[in-house]
Amino acid sequence: MPPKKLSDSVSVAYFCMEFALDDDYGIYSGGLGVLAGDMLWQASDSQARLAGVGLAYALTYKQKLAEDGKQVEEDIPIDPAKNGLTKITDDDDNPIEVTVPIQDRQVKIQAWIKKIGQASIILLDANIPDNSTTDQHITNQLYIGDREHRLLQEIVLGIGGVRMLRAMGLEPDIYHMNEGHSAFLSLEVANHYKRHHKDIDFNSALQKCGQKVVFTNHTLVAAGRDVFSFDLVSTYLFEYAKEIEVPIDQIVKMGKIEDTSLFSMNMMALRSACRTNAVSQYHAQKAKEIWTNHPLIPITNGIHVPRWISPHKKFLLENDAPDEKELWLAHQQDKAELIEYVKEQTQETIPQDALIISWARRFVSYKRPLALFWQLYQLKHIIESSPVPIHFLFGGKLHPHNEEGKELMTQIVNLSKSDKFKDNLTFIPNYNLEVARYLVRGSDVWLNTPIEGYEACGTSGMKAALNGVLQCSTNDGWVREVDWNGTGWILDTDHISESLYETIEKKIIPLFTDRKSDYPEEWVKWMIKSSQKVKKDYSAERMINDYYAQLYGAE
Repeated sequence: MPPKKLSDSVSVAYFCMEFALDDDYGIYSGGLGVLAGDMLWQASDSQARLAGVGLAYALTYKQKLAEDGKQVEEDIPIDPAKNGLTKITDDDDNPIEVTVPIQDRQVKIQAWIKKIGQASIILLDANIPDNSTTDQHITNQLYIGDREHRLLQEIVLGIGGVRMLRAMGLEPDIYHMNEGHSAFLSLEVANHYKRHHKDIDFNSALQKCGQKVVFTNHTLVAAGRDVFSFDLVSTYLFEYAKEIEVPIDQIVKMGKIEDTSLFSMNMMALRSACRTNAVSQYHAQKAKEIWTNHPLIPITNGIHVPRWISPHKKFLLENDAPDEKELWLAHQQDKAELIEYVKEQTQETIPQDALIISWARRFVSYKRPLALFWQLYQLKHIIESSPVPIHFLFGGKLHPHNEEGKELMTQIVNLSKSDKFKDNLTFIPNYNLEVARYLVRGSDVWLNTPIEGYEACGTSGMKAALNGVLQCSTNDGWVREVDWNGTGWILDTDHISESLYETIEKKIIPLFTDRKSDYPEEWVKWMIKSSQKVKKDYSAERMINDYYAQLYGAE
């Protein structure tokens, strides 16, 4: 079925702090950026009038492993020209610039544009000679620096983003805040409206323009929600408040966390948006427990199928009853490519007939990356008693400031080097889109171990299931929406390690090794069911259609 065309629908400016657009352009950190990238690629396919708005970071970083297993970051400069960026200019070929009042100064912002298929992304850049050295570094690197630096980036994204769109002659019907980082945009949207309607005050303008502002929340974890002190927000936005003729206390109140002296970008986004959505049904339920006065519409995330489906398995999408043997052989091709890639990156050799179980995502405690290693003797027993080789693959690129995650990762890296597990456990460094594609296509089992209620959605599992990789997960995020009987395994979140050991030993290995012919017939049937489920319900095409119908008010 051809993608639904949205070319005649409302226009949307999709604001996000990070975008995973292609392999070489490293302006993302994790799942939020990958989702945003999928959204833009689907916008292109669906001919949606949707453009991304983000920041043009000057640096990314590469993950390396030291001898002691710790992460070492190597900064990599980003060349705009090599990454397909073009500076946005006026009719006289002069760069279009806008200014944003920050503290006691005017910070200049320029912008770049990059084509994403038929869609576009506009990226803001403070690296202009007229700015001070400090201000030039505002857009230097994603999520880098202290709270002040984070706040500066969010002022540039929200306020500067709206001003840049206007300077380019663009007037979106909808401003979509993908996470709360861009929440200040509501102030600038209202400011523009007030300036063109002299008989209206700012509060009325804010209420009127709220119908143009929507918000997607992606995380309920406190560490993922930006919070600043009143003093910090007041210091940096005082001049802006004067410019738009609004008391700074009124702005601070928009983000106030009740009974505290803290300003929350999420609270500002919730209070200023006309509609807000969660990214899975369970996420919406859990969010209601936190924000009782702000119900979230459940719009479960989806993945851009063409970006993630293996070329060897494309026929899965074209045939509701694919040949089982053909699928198994296609999977063996993907598996061979994964094995070869692992060897190139780590010099580790994995047998082709091994059962490959992969865990790959951000290293944070609630995702429980150490769940597999609770009882090492029991894990070793499972490996040694298995009739087929077992190999565990781990991957995860950590933000330089994620010290907790670095410690978790180091423990796994060192286990992979130990005599006990060096033949059955490999950590793949520098996790990125390329590594992810190999893993979600060539693994046999996709392992997901978050504490229930903490994983808002979990799209990596969708990508794996699309390619017939079976799910072994706690019942969280999108996983909770699927009946996994005959397609995967649900783990007991309260006894995660014991449940994981029992599932691998008594369910996964027997199903994988049960072969009446030269391939595991029942296993392949599960692969087909998994892929068809994602194709039907968890594509980015379905997601963007839901956004237009339920969040943008287009239907």
